[in-house]
Amino acid sequence: MKRCLYIVLALVVVSGLASGQYLKESFKIAHVSGSVRWSQCSFGPDGILHVIWEEDTDRGHPVFYSKYDGTTATTPFNVTDSADRRAERPGIHVGSKGHIAVTWGEDIGDNVYVRIYNPTTKAWQAIENVAAGYGWEEASPAVDFEGNIHVFFSDDGGGRVYCRSKINGVWENLYRLSGGYGKQGNAAVAPDGKVWALWREKGGGGNYKNYYSSRTKTSGWTSSQLLTSGGGSSSHPNLAVGPNGVPVAVWGDIDPNNETGAEMRLWKIGVSPTREIIIPFYMQHYPRVAVDASNNIHVACQIGGGDWGDGFRYTNNMTGTWSPHETQAATWPKLPGISADPFGNVAVCTSSIVFSGAGGADIWVYSLQKIVPKSFYVPLSLSSSIGLTSLRKNPEVTYNLSWAANPANNPQYLTGYNIYVNDGSGYKLLASVSKTTTTASFKYSDLSKKRGFAITTVGIAGIETDMVFFQ
Repeated sequence: MKRCLYIVLALVVVSGLASGQYLKESFKIAHVSGSVRWSQCSFGPDGILHVIWEEDTDRGHPVFYSKYDGTTATTPFNVTDSADRRAERPGIHVGSKGHIAVTWGEDIGDNVYVRIYNPTTKAWQAIENVAAGYGWEEASPAVDFEGNIHVFFSDDGGGRVYCRSKINGVWENLYRLSGGYGKQGNAAVAPDGKVWALWREKGGGGNYKNYYSSRTKTSGWTSSQLLTSGGGSSSHPNLAVGPNGVPVAVWGDIDPNNETGAEMRLWKIGVSPTREIIIPFYMQHYPRVAVDASNNIHVACQIGGGDWGDGFRYTNNMTGTWSPHETQAATWPKLPGISADPFGNVAVCTSSIVFSGAGGADIWVYSLQKIVPKSFYVPLSLSSSIGLTSLRKNPEVTYNLSWAANPANNPQYLTGYNIYVNDGSGYKLLASVSKTTTTASFKYSDLSKKRGFAITTVGIAGIETDMVFFQ
């Protein structure tokens, strides 16, 4: 009987691997001398994975960053600029134009910080203090397609949840999201730039329920809405938004009468009529969620005690039902990080403390598919011509532009082209056209301005090539 059972289980695993349900790829991207208890990751718009972790050393808790292209990982870079920083529980998000935002909190003085990588200058900018004296826990960033930044964090002791946004390069006032005693959660951005936030608040009977709010670039946060009623008490809710714009919330649902574990539950905001159980009751914590290019949902969570975990679980609904969860062992990970790229891949990162030899900790990446960078190339064979009409009355000038698709590009990774115009005040976006378009014309009645035109290739996540210019 046991032999038959083993055969059935083996067939289930093989079937899952064949259909891409399980994390087949793994790579140790770094070994560090200190212990690590918090790691997170985010895919860039080019399919490269960016990973951060908090390293506990004798001097402090600096945050390190590395990017992994599927073959090699870069040398860890200290984002916090000092080994003495007491940074904790960092977060990372890479925007669709390549902006990288790394956040962390420092309990001394209740400070929240962010550091941005600028894809235009290809350099890390100076560290910015987002908020001082309001809390420091679990700061998480969300970056929209224009590079606007939203930093979510909480004051767990004070029971308050906040977000502060930097729009068009200017920080807005700090906004309190929670109405009652709230803590934990995160913010996530939708493809259209709408930002969603999820957190938990204590309600009647001492149980925590999930609440959410949203905003756009030009509007403020909406009034908070209750997401869950009934059931148990929410722990460490987490939010992601897929290509369809639907926010997906996950959390650990704890039975107040049995706090030896939790069920991992999920709710699609505005879509699902009820909660889904995605991983049955177990000693598990810190769920993290990602939505892939096909709007499939992927969830990972730490297993084992809160501070003494022994690995993580992973599941997805790629086949229309939740797959049997996969387990990856690790020593004392605090939580896993998870991210989906624009092309169908999903990766999970985690840390594992090493007790043999010199000790330290390993940083691991697991992925559904091999991580492969995607390259994008500028259009070719640019040409332009100018035509004049109605010279005596209401004269107009027409600029005719043409170009050719670059054969080095993979069409399935493209959305089209962005055309820019410069009338003396710098290049500004004029039009976006499809990837099958190779000509465009623009008419102007003001003949006093001299105009120049440029074009870029645009990837499916919004990443652009450098400009090339029409002569």
